Amino acid sequence: MLGLTTGKTGKIFKLFPAVEKLDISYNNLWYLDEDAFERNLNLSTVSIAHNLLPAIPIALIDLPHLSKLDLSYNRLQTINKTFRDWMDKKSQIYKRTFNFFIKGNSLKCTCETSDFIRWLFNTNVVFDQVNKNFSCTLTNGSESNTIDVYKRFHEHFSTCNSNNWLRLGIGLLVAFVIFTVPFAVIFNFRWKITFWIYRNFKRVVEQKLERKFNYDIYLSYADDMLQWIQVDFLQRIENSWSMKVCIEERDFQIGVTKADEIANAIASSKHAIFILSESYKDNEWNKFVIERVKFEKCRNYLQKIIILVQDATASCIPHELDDILQNVTIIDWEDNETGWDKLRMALFTDSF
Repeated sequence: MLGLTTGKTGKIFKLFPAVEKLDISYNNLWYLDEDAFERNLNLSTVSIAHNLLPAIPIALIDLPHLSKLDLSYNRLQTINKTFRDWMDKKSQIYKRTFNFFIKGNSLKCTCETSDFIRWLFNTNVVFDQVNKNFSCTLTNGSESNTIDVYKRFHEHFSTCNSNNWLRLGIGLLVAFVIFTVPFAVIFNFRWKITFWIYRNFKRVVEQKLERKFNYDIYLSYADDMLQWIQVDFLQRIENSWSMKVCIEERDFQIGVTKADEIANAIASSKHAIFILSESYKDNEWNKFVIERVKFEKCRNYLQKIIILVQDATASCIPHELDDILQNVTIIDWEDNETGWDKLRMALFTDSF
């Protein structure tokens, strides 16, 4: 059979390059290669009736002189837009004499084929059924015909778009719920969520860092503030608030370079406090202290940096501190309970 031959070679038609009319009906053909007719460019009439083709073979689309195509009694369910446009162009070329036979196919009259039904009654292509009355199967499985379906087109296909809109609406609603509900929950409880994350993260970090802190505070100051620090500051911080302070005159070891002592002391301190006075800038080592504080802050080990401006103006703040001012708490110091309250709040109040 021809079906068996084409199945093996797919190029049998190249043996007849000059043929103009080709009839390969009754051959149980269910498929043709895309290049089956590449040598048969003179074909004007092709009959592939009474076969098993589920769609129009693409091989036909390259035949420039084709004016009559018989695909009756195959298994076509519809004609796709590519071939509809192709046949419309053919009918224009041959002045409405392009013939297309599709009687006896398993045509469907459903939402998916509504464009084909509309095209069927608007095209200039000539069909084997002049009145274009072909049997077709409805969505519910019942039998009808293309004329009846076209006459009641709105009745048959009015729900097609509504079903599409319904599916689209449901999809949008589901997407809205999926994205909106979590967002609403997060937005309404954002501060509680933020605080919970912060609190737990802070607890984990502090548990890891606590063992490294030998001092609660590293104190940086000028020599003219030493007496006030020893008499007032240390008494309040260490005795009343039970915090351990590192100061150079008392806690630095003899025999170790000062640079190493400063670096180790700052690295071992939880907070850093600068007590600024007019003579603070005169000590070159204080510049080194500032650089080490900035370094430890970048490593996220140093938790709080506090500046006390005592008996001086803000202009006394060294420009080396400019890089970290956004992470610094500046207290306009008053040597009274108000000043101490400000310092205690800065040290003991959590901040984000």
